[in-house]
Formats: sequence, structure tokens, C-alpha cells
Amino acid sequence: MIHSTDRVRPTRWFAAFVAATAVVIGLGVTAPAAAQTEPSAPPPSSRDTSSDTTLDPARVAAGEGIEPAAVAANFNPGYIISDYAMFNGAAMTEAEIQAFLDERVGTCLNGKCLNVLSVPTSTQVADPMCSRYAGAASESIARIIYKVQVACGVSAKVILVTLQKEQGLVTSKAPTDTQLRKAMGYSCPDTAACNPSFAGIADQLYWGARAFDRYTMPPGTGPGTDFYTNYNWFPVGRATNIAYYPLNWRPECGSSPVTIRNKATASLYYYTPYQPNAAALANLYGEGDRCSSYGNRNFWRMYTDWFGSPTTLVPSGVQTARLAGSDRYRTAVEVSKYAYPTGAEVVYLAVGSNFPDGLAAAPAATMQGGPLLLVARTAIPSAVAAELQRLAPERVVIAGSAAVVDPAIEQQLRALLPGVVIDRDAGSNRYQTAIELSKRGFPSATTAFFATGENFPDALAASAAAGHLSGPVLLVRSTQQTVDQATADELARLGVTTVYIAGSTAVVTAELEAALRALPGIITVERLEGRDRFATAAAINTRVFGAGTHGFIASGMNFPDALGAAAAAGALDAPLHLSNGVCTPTASLQQLVTAGVQRVGFVGGSPVLRSTVTEFLTCG
Repeated sequence: MIHSTDRVRPTRWFAAFVAATAVVIGLGVTAPAAAQTEPSAPPPSSRDTSSDTTLDPARVAAGEGIEPAAVAANFNPGYIISDYAMFNGAAMTEAEIQAFLDERVGTCLNGKCLNVLSVPTSTQVADPMCSRYAGAASESIARIIYKVQVACGVSAKVILVTLQKEQGLVTSKAPTDTQLRKAMGYSCPDTAACNPSFAGIADQLYWGARAFDRYTMPPGTGPGTDFYTNYNWFPVGRATNIAYYPLNWRPECGSSPVTIRNKATASLYYYTPYQPNAAALANLYGEGDRCSSYGNRNFWRMYTDWFGSPTTLVPSGVQTARLAGSDRYRTAVEVSKYAYPTGAEVVYLAVGSNFPDGLAAAPAATMQGGPLLLVARTAIPSAVAAELQRLAPERVVIAGSAAVVDPAIEQQLRALLPGVVIDRDAGSNRYQTAIELSKRGFPSATTAFFATGENFPDALAASAAAGHLSGPVLLVRSTQQTVDQATADELARLGVTTVYIAGSTAVVTAELEAALRALPGIITVERLEGRDRFATAAAINTRVFGAGTHGFIASGMNFPDALGAAAAAGALDAPLHLSNGVCTPTASLQQLVTAGVQRVGFVGGSPVLRSTVTEFLTCG
């Protein structure tokens, strides 16, 4: 369990604080109805100056605590949490909150744990921050959190993390009365007793969450109103010096400029006005040095560990669509309908049981203006047959030899589409087939992508990017060190001057890269890679795509769904990002946000892409 109170005080302050707070007892203290004048703002405190050392890799390895998910390199002091993640009034249902508390607490030892405790609540009138909260004689903590979330528009996830950051309450099996009185740390300065008007779990939940709203200066607040405090010392969009540690205690710890990106992050600094230093980030689950503070670090880390990145990136105003069928063939059909609602003059077909021919066929299909559909080796599935008739193409191109796509497919095509022209692009192996697809698909091209033909992930994103740039994907062996003559001839025929390599030297060798650089006419060779398949896809898309309206996310764990998506993505000048099925890398979502994407297609059903992916849950 985590018991992070985020407080380490000099002894003289701590002793005074304990003595002062000893007189505040019980849970029955309730705040007055929502003030019509500004309640005293909590003074800046060092509530974030202690670390949580109970969650370390050794304890996690032993099966205790929470599995670490946060990576310090992803912490940005100017963007700790997105506005969407903080101010989502529908982030969790009451049942989900209760289940989360049950899971985190387990068996309660004293009847005061958050998953079993019920307390009376006060009615709070509506104000510019929150709508009316109807009090009750007894409400569960889950219900209070849910009602506060709805009333104030502050995510239950933020409330849960704050409870943990401040007093370790979410995982405590035996909370003390003191912990519950100070649950959210609201109006509990480090140098004095908590304000009794806000003491107690129920009022702490309401007023603590309300504070996050108040700090954003919503309409109806500020000078000249009943809510007169002007929160302007952590401005959004302008560099502000933020201390690493309370300067009145240790002025030598200093500060550094931070450009706060959004209102939610500014709210965290009004709540806890310090940033972690390098030492605190270097030991993300432990202590830094004497100048380290931890509150905002711990908030970000705990949120990430529990719910994914708090900087979940959602393209503004985005529309989403799940493109899924009951199998890979029907999913490709749904993608085709999405990208080609009025039909297509050409359709490419590839076998759905293997990936190489489809990888190279996708950008060719894009160039020729048609979708890529999948077939079984000897039969056209009924859903694909219906889609072919809807598209009514004049020409169908089969990718692969008769050993891969049986001639019976051609017979079925003629019966389905009388008069259709049928072409077959095939070589003696997957590498030669890619060249044949390039020959028919591209009269010329200045750009070509190279990817391994032995696995699919790197080539999936490359296929969409190649289609966007009107160039082919050519496949190579992972051990290949020279450019074979057929590939060199194809590059020369096309007039390629720029080559992109998808993936690391483990999949496309450095020797082959050097050989490509040495070819006549080749001006630029650039390798696009990441630490894994997902990061490689993000690197490809970030490098190749600029502003656009469409984007796609598909599973990077298997190939079928993404094959059809690659062709559609290229046709819509859209990036194809890869997900692990639970979340999507930050770099991928950042690319979609930066590009200004307005429509995102999620390719595959819920067994392939969970709902968390469609909610833009960010990895790490």
C-alpha cells in the first residue's frame, strides 16, 4: 500500500502542527453551505515535500503495491495533466469508483476505510464552480466522490489520486481520524491547523475538488465578484519561476522557469506550488535530495500507475468510429466502406492469412485509388463479395502468386463482376512480389520505404506513410547487406531520390542502409525507428505526416485488421498508429493532436482494441 502524505516538515513546524491539530477530532465537522463570499484560500504549503518510499521495485516484484507504469522521461512540469483528464465530470460511475476502492483497500481492519465508510454530507448551493450538491444523512465515499465529480466537473480519478497523494487513504486498511479529517489536504497548511470549516472526509472531498475549478477562474469569479481572489500567479502560456522546495525554508534550492500549458496543470500548482527537481525524477518511486519536493510528481506518477497517463491526448473536437467486423475479412470491408463510400475503380485483393503481400499491396492500392480487401486462399468470403459488388470496380488486382491466392478466386471474381479486368502481381517470393506490385502501382515515385518482410509491425505504419507520399514499400530480409539487382533496377525506374527505412538495424541492417546510400540517384536515406513497434510507428507518422483531418489506430499485435487500414489511411492521407490493444503511445496521440485530426478510425473489435483505446488512454 502507498501511505504518501507528501509532507516532510522541519521538526519545529511539524511539532507545532501536531499540537495544533490535536484539538480537531471526529468526522462530523461539516462546512457551511457554499459560501457567497470567497472562503480563505489555502496558503501555499510544502504538502508535496515528502516522497513515497513504500512503493519500490523490490516490493512490486514481490507482488505488493501497484505495478509501476510511469516513466520519468514523460513527466513535463508544464503539462502534468490535460484539461480533459482533470475536468471530466463523467470519468467514472459510482459503481466503478466503489469497485476501484474495493480493489485497492481489500479487507478493512477498522471500519473507516474508504470502501466501507459512510458519513453525513451537507447540502452545498450552486456557485460558479459547482452545481448544487444535495446532502444526505449518510452516503458512501464512492457516492460522495461520484456526486462531487458530477457537481463540480472534476474527474473522480483526480479526486482518488489526490486522496492518495495527500493521505494515502485509497489504499489504507486502517485510516486514522486525522487522515480522514485532512483527506484532500484542502485548507490544511503545513504551518497551522486545518481550518475546521473544511475538516472531515465529506467536506474535504467537496471543497478540495471545488478548488481545482476555482483556480481556473471560471466566469463569475475574480475581482468585483463575491469570489474575489484573482488566481494569476501561475499563468497559462507564460514562463513562470516555480520553486523546487519552499524557499522560505531552503532558499538555496532555487527555482526554474516553467511554461504552464493548460488550466488543469496550473490548478495543480495552485494546490501544491512546487515542481520536482532532477533528483526527485531520477528516483521516481523514492526520495531525491534535500531540495526535492514530490507532490506534483506523485500526483502524476500515481495517476499514471492507476489510470494511464494524465496527459491523455484527445484531438480537439474529434469524431471517432470503430471499424470492425466479426472477423478480419469483415473488418477490412468496414474499412473499405469508411474510406470509399461511393465505390472505387480498382480493388486490390490479398490473402488474409499472411501479411507480406498485403503490406506491399496497400500503398499500391492507395496510388491506384482503391481499397485493399482480404480473401481466403481459395474463396471470397460472402461479406467481401458483397463489398466488391458495392464498389463495382472496373479492375481487380490480386497480390500474390497462385500458390498464395488460388486461381479459383479469379473465377469467382468473374462471376461476381462480369466484365471486370483481373490482374495478378506476383513474384517468386514476397520480395519479388513487392517489386511487381510497385511496377504496376507506381509509374514513378521519388520516395520509397524499406521494411523487413519477415515481420509485419514496422511495415504497417510504413505502408500508410508510403501511400501518403505516393511511393512503394519494398521488402528486405533482416540479414540482407546489399541491394539486389531487381530492387536497384526498380528504384532507378521509379526515379527514387529519398529512401525511408522502417525499423532498427535489427530488422534492416546498417550495411543495407549504406548500400542504399551508395546507389546512383539516391540523395537521402533516413531511418525511422523507436524502441518498439509502437514507437517506430509513431516515429514514422510524426516524420511523414503534417496537418490532416483523418487518423487510424489499429492493433500492433497482429496484422489482419491493419492491412486494410494501411491502404485506407494512405488514401485519406492519414497516419496509421499502432496500439497494444489497451492504450496508445503518447507520441502517437501527440501526432494526431499536432496534426489537428478531426476523425479517428479504430480498426478492430473490442477483443482487439479495448474501449480504453477508443477513449484515447495513453501508454506511459
